[in-house]
Amino acid sequence: MKPLVIAATTLALAVPALAQTETTPPAELPAEQVEGAAGTTENAAGAADAAAEQAEEAADRAADESGAAAADAAEDAAQAADAASDAANEATGAAAGMGVAPDAPPGDAIPAAEADAAGGAADDAANAAEDAAAAANDAADAAADAAEEMPVTPPDVNPPAISEADPGVLSSWLTSRRIWTTNQPSTTEWTDPAVEERPAEWQDIAKVNDIVLDDSGQVVGYIADIGGFLGIGAKKVLLGVDAIHLITIGNDTFFATNYTKAELEALPDFDQKTVRQ
Repeated sequence: MKPLVIAATTLALAVPALAQTETTPPAELPAEQVEGAAGTTENAAGAADAAAEQAEEAADRAADESGAAAADAAEDAAQAADAASDAANEATGAAAGMGVAPDAPPGDAIPAAEADAAGGAADDAANAAEDAAAAANDAADAAADAAEEMPVTPPDVNPPAISEADPGVLSSWLTSRRIWTTNQPSTTEWTDPAVEERPAEWQDIAKVNDIVLDDSGQVVGYIADIGGFLGIGAKKVLLGVDAIHLITIGNDTFFATNYTKAELEALPDFDQKTVRQ
């Protein structure tokens, strides 16, 4: 009997201890607070749904517009998606606030129907936010496509008036032109010759090797190769723009000058350090 008495005594002592350690059920929110949270949840869900619709409308505009208009519509969709996300967060927070609050004063229990409705509204808000985000992505894609497809208007860069009938001249073409001397006295004033064929007394004495420009892009001189063979052993001299003249006789275009080969060879060698390279 002694072991049984001891066991009974132990059980009797344990019951009060269990009663003392049992957790007191937390108090539930007052009914008016529950109603307020439920209303907030539904309002936030409605705001999320409206924002999602705005995002979808903006996405449709972005698909129909082009250029800046499409970009503006995509921005509207993104802002609507942000609004839907904020509303969904508010709905979720309000629904969570309808749960048990341990420190709240005693009040009425939360009806299961209201709790379910709040949870459903929060889910609807979250779904609306997802739809809005998807619409914003669609709008951004549509705006990007519109930007690629939009034709670019060429700017007015004031190009020179050149044509096939009146062509311009490339510097690379000029640097291959030969220089012919008329073998007239260099003191003779230059006049364009009115001839159909190059006179027999004219002599090929040099070639334009390069063109010198100033800081404004204007041609200020030519570098000429005099003598040599295939550019080897040639003397490089710097000529002013008035020293040689571009002329066309028949189908041949070249430079001509009144200076003789001997006079050009007497010029100092061109100093490479005087130009940017």
